[in-house]
Amino acid sequence: MPTLARAIISAVILVAGMAFSGAAFADGFSVSPTALSVPAGVQSTTLTVKMSGPGEALGQVRVMRWLRDNGQNTLVATRDVVASPPALRMKPNQEITIRLIRTLTKPVQGQECYRVLVDQLPGATQQNEIVKFTIRHSVPLCFGT
Repeated sequence: MPTLARAIISAVILVAGMAFSGAAFADGFSVSPTALSVPAGVQSTTLTVKMSGPGEALGQVRVMRWLRDNGQNTLVATRDVVASPPALRMKPNQEITIRLIRTLTKPVQGQECYRVLVDQLPGATQQNEIVKFTIRHSVPLCFGT
Protein backbone atom coordinates (compact mmCIF):
# COMPACT_ATOMS: atom_id res chain seq x y z
CA MET A 1 0.00 0.00 0.00
CA PRO A 2 1.44 3.43 -0.90
CA THR A 3 2.70 5.60 1.96
CA LEU A 4 0.14 8.38 1.27
CA ALA A 5 -2.77 5.92 1.49
CA ARG A 6 -1.45 4.59 4.81
CA ALA A 7 -1.13 8.12 6.16
CA ILE A 8 -4.71 8.96 5.18
CA ILE A 9 -6.09 5.76 6.70
CA SER A 10 -4.09 6.38 9.89
CA ALA A 11 -5.43 9.95 10.11
CA VAL A 12 -9.04 8.76 9.65
CA ILE A 13 -8.61 6.11 12.37
CA LEU A 14 -7.02 8.66 14.71
CA VAL A 15 -9.83 11.20 14.22
CA ALA A 16 -12.50 8.52 14.66
CA GLY A 17 -10.78 7.29 17.83
CA MET A 18 -10.59 10.81 19.23
CA ALA A 19 -14.28 11.37 18.52
CA PHE A 20 -15.21 8.12 20.28
CA SER A 21 -12.94 8.73 23.27
CA GLY A 22 -14.27 12.26 23.70
CA ALA A 23 -17.78 10.89 24.06
CA ALA A 24 -16.86 8.02 26.33
CA PHE A 25 -14.51 9.94 28.64
CA ALA A 26 -16.14 13.35 28.85
CA ASP A 27 -15.64 13.51 32.62
CA GLY A 28 -12.16 14.54 33.75
CA PHE A 29 -11.31 12.45 36.82
CA SER A 30 -7.69 12.82 37.93
CA VAL A 31 -5.54 11.67 40.83
CA SER A 32 -2.39 13.30 42.18
CA PRO A 33 0.34 12.65 43.00
CA THR A 34 0.95 9.57 40.86
CA ALA A 35 3.26 7.95 43.43
CA LEU A 36 3.61 8.29 47.21
CA SER A 37 6.73 7.71 49.32
CA VAL A 38 6.32 8.03 53.07
CA PRO A 39 9.43 8.29 55.29
CA ALA A 40 9.98 5.87 58.17
CA GLY A 41 8.08 6.85 61.32
CA VAL A 42 5.28 8.67 59.45
CA GLN A 43 1.92 6.86 59.50
CA SER A 44 -0.21 8.87 57.04
CA THR A 45 -0.24 10.77 53.78
CA THR A 46 -2.79 12.24 51.39
CA LEU A 47 -3.92 11.85 47.80
CA THR A 48 -6.04 14.34 45.85
CA VAL A 49 -8.87 13.34 43.50
CA LYS A 50 -10.21 16.02 41.19
CA MET A 51 -13.32 16.08 39.02
CA SER A 52 -13.01 18.57 36.17
CA GLY A 53 -15.79 17.35 33.89
CA PRO A 54 -19.31 18.74 33.60
CA GLY A 55 -21.16 15.87 35.29
CA GLU A 56 -21.22 14.18 38.67
CA ALA A 57 -18.80 11.28 39.22
CA LEU A 58 -18.89 8.31 41.56
CA GLY A 59 -15.77 6.61 42.81
CA GLN A 60 -14.28 4.23 45.31
CA VAL A 61 -10.87 4.08 46.99
CA ARG A 62 -9.26 0.82 48.12
CA VAL A 63 -5.78 -0.04 49.35
CA MET A 64 -4.12 -3.36 48.45
CA ARG A 65 -0.81 -4.77 49.71
CA TRP A 66 1.65 -4.82 46.78
CA LEU A 67 3.99 -7.79 46.82
CA ARG A 68 6.77 -8.17 44.28
CA ASP A 69 8.47 -11.54 43.99
CA ASN A 70 10.76 -12.64 41.14
CA GLY A 71 9.26 -10.09 38.74
CA GLN A 72 5.68 -11.01 39.66
CA ASN A 73 3.34 -8.36 41.09
CA THR A 74 0.58 -9.50 43.43
CA LEU A 75 -2.12 -7.40 45.07
CA VAL A 76 -3.57 -8.69 48.34
CA ALA A 77 -6.53 -7.27 50.27
CA THR A 78 -5.42 -5.59 53.50
CA ARG A 79 -6.57 -3.36 56.36
CA ASP A 80 -2.97 -2.38 57.20
CA VAL A 81 -3.59 0.91 55.37
CA VAL A 82 -7.05 2.46 55.13
CA ALA A 83 -8.43 5.26 52.96
CA SER A 84 -10.80 7.94 54.19
CA PRO A 85 -13.22 8.54 52.60
CA PRO A 86 -13.51 5.17 50.81
CA ALA A 87 -16.41 6.28 48.57
CA LEU A 88 -16.68 9.40 46.43
CA ARG A 89 -19.57 11.39 44.98
CA MET A 90 -18.01 14.34 43.18
CA LYS A 91 -19.62 17.38 41.64
CA PRO A 92 -18.14 19.31 38.69
CA ASN A 93 -14.81 21.02 39.51
CA GLN A 94 -14.68 19.45 42.97
CA GLU A 95 -11.49 18.29 44.66
CA ILE A 96 -11.39 15.74 47.49
CA THR A 97 -8.40 14.93 49.68
CA ILE A 98 -8.11 11.23 50.52
CA ARG A 99 -6.27 10.48 53.75
CA LEU A 100 -4.26 7.24 53.75
CA ILE A 101 -3.44 5.91 57.22
CA ARG A 102 -1.14 3.04 58.13
CA THR A 103 -2.95 1.23 60.96
CA LEU A 104 -0.11 -1.11 61.93
CA THR A 105 1.63 -0.09 65.15
CA LYS A 106 4.88 -2.00 64.57
CA PRO A 107 7.63 -0.01 62.85
CA VAL A 108 8.25 -0.55 59.14
CA GLN A 109 11.08 -3.01 58.50
CA GLY A 110 12.73 -1.97 55.26
CA GLN A 111 9.91 -0.98 52.95
CA GLU A 112 6.16 -1.75 52.87
CA CYS A 113 4.43 -1.14 49.54
CA TYR A 114 0.78 -0.85 48.67
CA ARG A 115 -1.34 0.16 45.68
CA VAL A 116 -4.08 2.74 46.18
CA LEU A 117 -6.84 1.89 43.69
CA VAL A 118 -9.08 4.84 42.83
CA ASP A 119 -11.93 3.74 40.57
CA GLN A 120 -14.20 6.10 38.68
CA LEU A 121 -17.44 4.15 38.49
CA PRO A 122 -20.00 4.38 35.67
CA GLY A 123 -22.43 7.16 36.50
CA ALA A 124 -25.25 9.20 35.00
CA THR A 125 -23.13 10.32 32.03
CA GLN A 126 -22.86 6.68 30.90
CA GLN A 127 -26.47 5.74 31.69
CA ASN A 128 -27.58 5.42 28.05
CA GLU A 129 -24.29 4.03 26.74
CA ILE A 130 -24.07 0.44 25.54
CA VAL A 131 -20.56 0.05 26.88
CA LYS A 132 -19.88 1.42 30.35
CA PHE A 133 -16.36 2.14 31.59
CA THR A 134 -14.78 1.90 35.00
CA ILE A 135 -11.53 3.84 35.01
CA ARG A 136 -8.91 2.73 37.54
CA HIS A 137 -5.99 4.77 38.80
CA SER A 138 -3.39 2.63 40.57
CA VAL A 139 -1.04 4.73 42.71
CA PRO A 140 2.02 3.14 44.36
CA LEU A 141 2.35 3.91 48.07
CA CYS A 142 5.50 2.91 49.96
CA PHE A 143 6.21 3.39 53.66
CA GLY A 144 9.74 3.46 55.04
CA THR A 145 11.48 4.95 52.02
